[in-house]
Amino acid sequence: MIWVNGYMIVADVAAQESLQQAWEIALARDHSVLAARYQEQAASAQQASARAVSMPKVTMDAGYLRLQSEPSAHLSLPAIPALKSLSLPFAQDAAGFGLVEMTVPLMTSGRISAGIRAADASSDARHAMTEVAVADLKLAIAQTYVAVLRAQHAVLVADSHVATMRQHAKDVGELNAHGYVARHDVLATEVALANALQLQLQASNSLNLAKATYNRWLGRSADAALTLHDPELSSDFKTPLAELTATAMTQRPEVTALGKQAQALSAQAASTRAGHLPQIGFSAGYAKLENRYLTQDKGWYAGIMMKWELFDGGLIKQQSSKLLAESQAVGEMLKDSQEKISLQVRQAWLNYQEASSRQLLAEKAVAQAEQVSELARERYRNGLASNTEVLDAETRRLQAHANRYQAKYDLTLSDIQLRYASGLLAQPQP
Repeated sequence: MIWVNGYMIVADVAAQESLQQAWEIALARDHSVLAARYQEQAASAQQASARAVSMPKVTMDAGYLRLQSEPSAHLSLPAIPALKSLSLPFAQDAAGFGLVEMTVPLMTSGRISAGIRAADASSDARHAMTEVAVADLKLAIAQTYVAVLRAQHAVLVADSHVATMRQHAKDVGELNAHGYVARHDVLATEVALANALQLQLQASNSLNLAKATYNRWLGRSADAALTLHDPELSSDFKTPLAELTATAMTQRPEVTALGKQAQALSAQAASTRAGHLPQIGFSAGYAKLENRYLTQDKGWYAGIMMKWELFDGGLIKQQSSKLLAESQAVGEMLKDSQEKISLQVRQAWLNYQEASSRQLLAEKAVAQAEQVSELARERYRNGLASNTEVLDAETRRLQAHANRYQAKYDLTLSDIQLRYASGLLAQPQP
């Protein structure tokens, strides 16, 4: 509300859309957040895939084979002339075959378990990246939301300034008509009123631009009507800085994402190294091969298999070294991110305290400026003050109102930025 000439002007800010509602609308349609969620689903599928490697596999093979002639073995027994150059077929020239086999890895030297750890860490990292996208979007929406509120109240202040200057211009005109004040006062007041009207136009244009930006984020027409209300503050600027910093180090999704990425790369390196060690598995199945020359052309089988790659030219070693180096690089990025986050928390915390103190001072200044402006106009009407004194008092009143709303919305925005810096903005709101 704004007081003008003893009357109260109330802003039309009915609670039609809250910041929480704006977040929900934006999160449901923002492409970067949706893409991050699909990537998180992909990481979950990869996680399940890594676990599936350790499970038994059952396969079935079947086919039909046609040869040019029946395979046969050549026999030559010189002691028995009748068997000299004798050919004995051992398979028919056309046959069907089928196989059902189960294989189970018994010992992989840690290759599968390391792969599972890598997939788990990658899934956690991708989930954290989704939270990063959510937090970034919420901060962007909050900034545009607060920008609309600032612009709305800037229009109210400009309207109040125009209303005051028009009333003063009317008073000056009446006094001049009766010969109580000089023509100079009329001209000076008209110039001040023209300036007030320009400020009003600028404030209205800024509001339209702020609304268009906000509506774009929510997928609406640029000129769609909207009514916002002030979000409630949730942070406590008295919380110790060290506590907020410690919270950020555990809650910021960027820290979690980088830490999990480093773990995933390290586990992938371990899984790759294990490929150089013995791999043991079990297989069993049932096979059938059409062959009239065999007394038994079908049956069960079982076996233990081992594979040990003794030399590969250094391929596995280099691949593992690459993954370890990447893990160390991500670890350095994590340390850098932690340092930047610590600075962000400090800046947000200090800005919150500053805005809180400014708001208290600004409220007092508004009350005083209203009184000074009213007294100056009253003294001018009674011939006890100059027109310059009235205009200066009105300028200070205008600035006091502007400072109050700047402090108010600086506090609102710093509250949201403090939650963002502490890693709390991505979490669901109650």
